Amino acid sequence: MRPTGPAQHGELLLDIVGILSELAIPYAVIGALATSFYGIPPSTTDGETMVWMKGTGKTERDLTDRLAEAGYRATFKQGDLDDPILGSIIVEDEHGNRVDLLLGIRGMDPDAAGRCVSARLLDSSISMIAAEDLIPMKISAGSFQDIADVRGILQVSGNLLNLDLLRQLAARYGAAVTRKLNELLNEYPPTGT
Repeated sequence: MRPTGPAQHGELLLDIVGILSELAIPYAVIGALATSFYGIPPSTTDGETMVWMKGTGKTERDLTDRLAEAGYRATFKQGDLDDPILGSIIVEDEHGNRVDLLLGIRGMDPDAAGRCVSARLLDSSISMIAAEDLIPMKISAGSFQDIADVRGILQVSGNLLNLDLLRQLAARYGAAVTRKLNELLNEYPPTGT
């Protein structure tokens, strides 16, 4: 285990990434670390991560059991009918570090796993969600911080975006997300493809 004390969410995330790789479960970092990668760093450093279990031959139970074997508290939580998060596994260590593994998000394109990019975290390479997948997901979440995160991403990485893909992915979340995306693109007009 890498974490040796509190406030070591990155270290915990790297341990979990090792377990996901061992189980051949695709994943992508989607939380504050992804926002920092593409935009302006938020005040938090959560390691919220999307995992794709379908087609792996593994179940949520397999994953929670393996995490518990590694010494972590792993709690499965089923999303409510109106919750955009279909389910999650909350992973905590003895120091209070936490990483949420999301098992599905309503509206997210199932092909998002194939668009991930490689990024560095501490001494390792991790899989980061593509900005085009991150932006509509954050708009759909809709909190003040999520929208601020999108503004930061557009300011820093807007010119690197595939705008056609971004608009297609936003449409998966519905008309309200598409409208908000267009508002934000008008505020921060990128010149991407």
